[in-house]
Amino acid sequence: MLNKLSKLVFLLFTSVAIAQTGHLMQGVGAVNMSMGGAATAQPLDISGAMQWNPAALSVFDGSRFKLDVGMFKGTPTLYSTIEAGAMGPGNPPMTLDGSTESELGYMPMPALAFAWGKADSKHTFGISIFGEGGFGVDFPEETNLPGTGNFDPSKPTNPINYPQSMGGFGHLESSFMLMQVSFTWAYQISDKFSIGVQPTFNYQSLELSPNPLANPNASGYSKTDGAASAIGYGGQFGLFFDSQNGFKLGASYKTPQFMNEFEFDNVYQNGETGTNSFTMGVPAIYSVGLGYSKGIIDFALDYRYVDYAGTEGFEKTGWTQYGAVEGFGWESISIVSAGLQLKAIKKVPLRFGYTYSTNPINEELVFYSTPATAIIAHAFQFGFSILFSDAFSLDAVYHYGMSDGETEGKMLNPMMASPSNPLGAMENTRVAYDMNTQLFMLGLNFTFGGKDTDGDGIKDKNDSCPEVPGLEQFNGCPDTDGDGIQDSADTCPDVAGLAKFNGCPDTDGDGFPDKEDLCPTVAGLEQFNGCPDTDGDGVMDSMDKCPNEAGEIDNEGCPVLDTDGDGIVDSMDKCPNIPGVAVNDGCPIVTEEVQKQITDLARAIFFNVNKFTFTEETQVRLVKITSILDHYKTINFTVEGHTDDTGSAEYNKKLSQKRAVAVRDYLVEHGFPADKITAIGYGEEKPICPTKTKKCRQANRRVDIFSENATR
Repeated sequence: MLNKLSKLVFLLFTSVAIAQTGHLMQGVGAVNMSMGGAATAQPLDISGAMQWNPAALSVFDGSRFKLDVGMFKGTPTLYSTIEAGAMGPGNPPMTLDGSTESELGYMPMPALAFAWGKADSKHTFGISIFGEGGFGVDFPEETNLPGTGNFDPSKPTNPINYPQSMGGFGHLESSFMLMQVSFTWAYQISDKFSIGVQPTFNYQSLELSPNPLANPNASGYSKTDGAASAIGYGGQFGLFFDSQNGFKLGASYKTPQFMNEFEFDNVYQNGETGTNSFTMGVPAIYSVGLGYSKGIIDFALDYRYVDYAGTEGFEKTGWTQYGAVEGFGWESISIVSAGLQLKAIKKVPLRFGYTYSTNPINEELVFYSTPATAIIAHAFQFGFSILFSDAFSLDAVYHYGMSDGETEGKMLNPMMASPSNPLGAMENTRVAYDMNTQLFMLGLNFTFGGKDTDGDGIKDKNDSCPEVPGLEQFNGCPDTDGDGIQDSADTCPDVAGLAKFNGCPDTDGDGFPDKEDLCPTVAGLEQFNGCPDTDGDGVMDSMDKCPNEAGEIDNEGCPVLDTDGDGIVDSMDKCPNIPGVAVNDGCPIVTEEVQKQITDLARAIFFNVNKFTFTEETQVRLVKITSILDHYKTINFTVEGHTDDTGSAEYNKKLSQKRAVAVRDYLVEHGFPADKITAIGYGEEKPICPTKTKKCRQANRRVDIFSENATR
């Protein structure tokens, strides 16, 4: 029975899980996955702590057992194109283009962790078995093949999945798994600072069809005869700091995992057999994190750097002299993980997570990674727990990941490699892939033992106030006045208050705390230290001589005078000493009556014959016009000059312009603003009398002065 059970556990942990951050998993277990994998500075469960920062395990006491089992599915799609004539004139005779979706289904993904420590001990220990990563594809062989009787050129055909005899991969399969066993020791140097050390032991298995890591023979590339395995070791070191006021910091370094070689047994298409070896290391991972816990909120943010570029099996690229692939040629990647836990529902915390990962696959080397389409850029998670008791809880998470568009490059052929084209890139060809992932996972969490000195239901190891009964939402610290703010952060811990005032009350609700409010029982304004300004004039009532009548600050809160009596206060009146109207900002407008006076006087302005000098009797009319316009210096006026139709039109226009200018210049010289008056001569263009009689010609010889609002 024990032997069967051990085989079942091994089978679970050696199942393929298509990872999301390169070929590694973004998180471990339902809790950590639901936080987007962020746990370097926010240890919510022992699995997340042992995966990302062994020092963070120090926050747990008692004995804890965590088992998570999920069903994981990755759905990559493989695309390829060979344009007509790409292989030479008429080869192929038509463009070949298609796509193939992987048929790999759901696979189990387990995680097992156990931790133990005593509340009065600075040491915490743990052991874990995690499925750290993997990749796998199952692209069936293309059946719509050119040159065969069943070829349908109207349907897509995917040349990369043609049989090897036609230059494709045929049925493209891969299955890679990485399992890691870790032993964790965390040491609490002080209440705020911990360190952690974790030796790791690894098991890998890899199966490929075809196997591009082996030299091809005359029939093409071989496939592996079953899966090859490799073992290795490494370690992880971590630092964890809890400020005890909500903020937490963490950092860890997971060394490269040093793996021995895969020893592949290969079977070629013509029945020949062979062997080859290949070392595929596990990259070093650098992690830093920020955590924040306050009230019902736990927030986590991690940044990770995965050093693929310096990892054996990934750093090399290109072909061997016999046509085998030397390495994947992956680039190092950056990962950002963020998670939020909300504990608003009693005993049912909700979690939301997001993970972003850069693409490890170089555009030039897309062809090499068709068996490992590890290109998830965005992953979204939602999870929750049900806390049945202090000793038992159930966790759940749903994950969805997707690529950021297609990863695309050219097809490569070792037969076409040359010094100028070392990868054998084939022009006018294309290979690309994208994918999405889904995960459903459940977890069981068991807790045994642990000391609870104050009896508040929160173990001392997790209790920030272990000797004073408190609340779970405040990590065991009290909230004496019940205002939702723990006493250590409450400026007024014995009086219920508001969070924005650090727990102090605001009796009159004016947004100003009582302890700083000069008028705490009367709603007022912050600018007056909580005292009112009834009339809203910017002068508080105690200093306002007219508290019920809006006034001016400079006038001690009382209204200002209206000097010209036009109903517009001087501060708003652009013509405070001249009665005006509101529509003209307190300045006057020219009425029809005034305009008529100006028109009558202007048309009595006479000039010497064929000149633009005034006759003697004109002076008195200009003086009267000037006196009228003195009241309208804010209004625009136009002086128009007109003649009769005697003489040439050109001459008349020039003469009328000079006469209009003469009137304008006179008015400006006698005090009217130059920017408010213009002059224009119309000559004989605008007669006011249509006949050619002497009387009409005399009427047409005139000057008009119009205001901007005059009706003409």
